[in-house]
Amino acid sequence: MKIILSLMVGLSIGLSTVQGQNNAVSGTIKDAETNLPLPGVTVFIPELSRGTVSDEQGWFSVGNLPSRNLTFQFSFLGYATELSKVNPSRQEYPLEMAMESATTTVDEVVVSGVYVMGRESSPISIEKVNRGAILKNPAPSLMTALAKTPGVSEVSLGPGISKPVIRGLSFSRVLSVYQGARFENQQWGADHGLGLTETGLSGVEIIKGPASIIYGSGAMAGVVNLIEDPDAASGEIAGDVNLRMYGNSLGRRLETGVKGAGEKGFFWSVRGAAESHADYLDGSGKTVGNTRFNTENIKAGLGLRKNWGDTRLRYTYLKQELGILDENNQELLVTSRNDRSPQLPFQQVADHFLNSETNLFLGEDKIKATFGYHWNFREETEEDFDQVDLGLRQTNFMYDIKYYKSLNKDTETIFGIQGFYLNTNNDVNAAEILIPDATKDDRSAYALINYANAKWVLQGGIRYDYRKVTADASGANFIDYGFELPGLPEDRMLSRSFDGLTASGGATFRPSDKWRFRLNVASGFRAPDLAELYSNGPHPGTARFERGSAGFEREQNIQSDLGIRYRSADFSLSLEGFYNVVNNYIYFAPTEEKVGDLTVWSFEQDNARLFGGEAFLELHPAAVPWLSGNTSYSIVIGRRQSDQSYLPYIPAFRWNQDLNLSLNSIGKLLNPYVNLTGSLVLDQNRPAPLEDATPGYYLLGVHLGSGFQIWQQEMNVFVSANNVLNTNYLDHMSLYRPFGINQIGRNISLNLQVKF
Repeated sequence: MKIILSLMVGLSIGLSTVQGQNNAVSGTIKDAETNLPLPGVTVFIPELSRGTVSDEQGWFSVGNLPSRNLTFQFSFLGYATELSKVNPSRQEYPLEMAMESATTTVDEVVVSGVYVMGRESSPISIEKVNRGAILKNPAPSLMTALAKTPGVSEVSLGPGISKPVIRGLSFSRVLSVYQGARFENQQWGADHGLGLTETGLSGVEIIKGPASIIYGSGAMAGVVNLIEDPDAASGEIAGDVNLRMYGNSLGRRLETGVKGAGEKGFFWSVRGAAESHADYLDGSGKTVGNTRFNTENIKAGLGLRKNWGDTRLRYTYLKQELGILDENNQELLVTSRNDRSPQLPFQQVADHFLNSETNLFLGEDKIKATFGYHWNFREETEEDFDQVDLGLRQTNFMYDIKYYKSLNKDTETIFGIQGFYLNTNNDVNAAEILIPDATKDDRSAYALINYANAKWVLQGGIRYDYRKVTADASGANFIDYGFELPGLPEDRMLSRSFDGLTASGGATFRPSDKWRFRLNVASGFRAPDLAELYSNGPHPGTARFERGSAGFEREQNIQSDLGIRYRSADFSLSLEGFYNVVNNYIYFAPTEEKVGDLTVWSFEQDNARLFGGEAFLELHPAAVPWLSGNTSYSIVIGRRQSDQSYLPYIPAFRWNQDLNLSLNSIGKLLNPYVNLTGSLVLDQNRPAPLEDATPGYYLLGVHLGSGFQIWQQEMNVFVSANNVLNTNYLDHMSLYRPFGINQIGRNISLNLQVKF
């Protein structure tokens, strides 16, 4: 309550200064070597999610800006991205920005650490995957495209169902953030994927390490933050159409959207996508039955931006129909090559997400308020098309209110409150029950501080969280089914509360353009999810009977990260290491017990340690500007403390290679490129108890593309071939691995993009 009152006081004090804010920033952008103007440079202000493009004389201008420090990002193909901090109220002359030629991005803005800054300056390890990279090397699942990032992998159940793994931690330890709010879609289930697509995104940022101090429970391993496409510039209407086809699964994806903005501050956008895949073929040419899936995605938004700030309202609808492989009837599930119709077993998932974001500028300060309401409907059907075996309905109201207080030109603090109220209910007509009805009530308060000058960035923060989980099995459907809560409470209800403090501190030191040193120590936490606490039933689609334990304590970790980077004109080398101490780590393991034909899997708890890191070498020879490449090596090892046995589902060591040829325009071919990728996955010979070792494999990829100008419209064509050698392999992180089901074979995709 005190924090809310403080925010209201700050609002009332600042309102008198708001109306006077009507600042503009303008300037010219030139080539650093030739001093010639650069037209077409993208000027982006991430704090406002808007920007502009330089004209033929290299001139740009952005108006209606607040009187506070803003980050301007200047990006242009073939040039190093430039960042500049500007306070519009203090700009007395046009900016003069000189951009240097480069084949790789030296730095770029990230927003996932709450403070907007360059990725190289952040004490938190943040990786960024831009939309361009996803288009050039696409995958049927968004998470599969992101899993090429060093230190990041995926747990998958076929090409349509996957979820993120960050440095060996996965499931509900990785938080998804969508449109600035947490996205809860029951990721506790092994067969429950990330559930989000690339539709309307400008990119994805991945925090590698505990981010509970910023995002709360579920971010103890890190965060996958989906960044929305920027708003349209004033007076602009722009759109695009994307058509993609996959050869292996006969997949097809159509996405189109348009956005616009008026001169008086009103802006809007609408976008839709549909995707369909048949069953995939493994490296031997064998069809893997019932791996087909279909998705539909619609999103729309509108907003208003003025000199006092901006506000926007967004709506997203996502529908998924996902086949589930039945290892006992695999041959029976193989139908005709192009068959996309649902067959048993399968799951249907629908999400509705309503979100609002408001930024109110109060002189040098700012208030940011984010509210969201999420409906998630999940049905898993196993026996009969007319019967729902597992049906879950979930609603979630979330809020996050931050007050940014500028102390001086180098120091800014944030005070915030955050929370959500989540309600999960079983479909009363469902044939099976896995978890009880339940509510989660999360409340938290936090404070962060950031100091940044030319060489140093210092960050720190502290947070308090409280969560109450109430399970309710008193409904007639639970009594009739025979579902029991642990301890058999008379009123058939149980409550658990979890609370505690988390803290973090980090520093980045950049003594010169060549060297960067980064150190971060952070604690994270995760309260046990509903399945871990209260599950007691069969889980359709997984061939398991799952059993939780209501006595689990919350997971708590402390992770230290150390990063060093050296950069010269021809190459850069970075080394990242981490050591993660996780107390009360919850893991899933099979038992000797059977319920009917199903093996009982139970959740267990033990202390754990994870450690490893990533090495990244980037080559960009100044004498050969059209040639660049990089290679990375990532490792992670996880052990239980009690007996030093290995943790389950820890990814194998991986060595990635990437070679790029970026050519000048040739006739009608605009900026053509050729890209070769390789990934050597080593033997995973550190299996957990009752887990088998997995042999290594090598995957080769070839990708090429170019831009065109047709009928005064811009078109891009991308051709991508993954697993060119048609390797037949098992992935240690695949949930198909225990059944000997191989991964997808050679897959050639064609992507056409038309902008208008």
